[in-house]
Amino acid sequence: MRLIDLLGQRHGWQDDETTIYVEKPWSCEADAILVSPSPERTEPIQREARTYEYFLETFIVAEVSEGYSGSESDFCARLIRYAIDDA
Repeated sequence: MRLIDLLGQRHGWQDDETTIYVEKPWSCEADAILVSPSPERTEPIQREARTYEYFLETFIVAEVSEGYSGSESDFCARLIRYAIDDA
């Protein structure tokens, strides 16, 4: 699933102990997965011959999205910037 599509489902997420992993290079079009429960480490994860890198925990995405009213693509780009610079 593309990262932008995964983020579009954020309002339905129930579990705060889930982590998003994304294939590099990170973009809104990159393949992404949810991993639950969150691993204790942030090492890359292999799934179906693909390597996914730690991105963000879903509770962080929820916090960042509170009150956000921009487009999904802008939100996705904002989270990528956050994950690169602040996570």
